[in-house]
Amino acid sequence: MLANKKQQEPWQQGLKLITQCPVCGGDFEAKAAKFLIKKKESQLVHITCCYCKGNFIANIMIFSKGISTVGMVTDLSFEDVKRIYGSVPIEIDEVIEGYKYLLACRRS
Repeated sequence: MLANKKQQEPWQQGLKLITQCPVCGGDFEAKAAKFLIKKKESQLVHITCCYCKGNFIANIMIFSKGISTVGMVTDLSFEDVKRIYGSVPIEIDEVIEGYKYLLACRRS
């Protein structure tokens, strides 16, 4: 009789598509991936490269006909992403005020 293998979560299956760090080219280790959020077919995962310590966020989408991933390099740690996810977005007026403030500081 075959031994029971622990069944992988869908996001863990999607990690098979993400094999190398986009920063240094080092191989990702599965244990470096941490699950963040699940929304319908989409699952967000944070990966920290064990070689260069670069951070990467991947959106793994699982459909009936296959798996797709989209990712981006980030300077956010796993804890940073957990902390800011779902927070109130910055309004355009706040961005403009920040820009004006920096201009004023530069002139003085």
